[in-house]
Amino acid sequence: MPLDGLWLRAPYLHNGTVPNLRALLEPKAKRPAVLYIGYDVYDYDNVGFVTSGPDAEKHGWRLDTTTAGNGNGGHEGRGYGTELSAADKDALVEYLKTF
Repeated sequence: MPLDGLWLRAPYLHNGTVPNLRALLEPKAKRPAVLYIGYDVYDYDNVGFVTSGPDAEKHGWRLDTTTAGNGNGGHEGRGYGTELSAADKDALVEYLKTF
């Protein structure tokens, strides 16, 4: 799939359980377990939508990734960026913002 407009495609994974590109580059254990989706304020730093905090809770709906069918454990390991250094992850996110 082309990367054009990647910054507009959040939340990520087939079931929308990863809120932003920065979280997608983390292993499952470091990804948010609970997020609020449907709040349409964009998070430019992390490339996705704001999915936590009082406003997200007020305007979004709760998604618990520990519920069956809502898992956020895909795309981990070698080849997916989860093993990159923090500096390399930052550089990759900044690069992906240009698409």
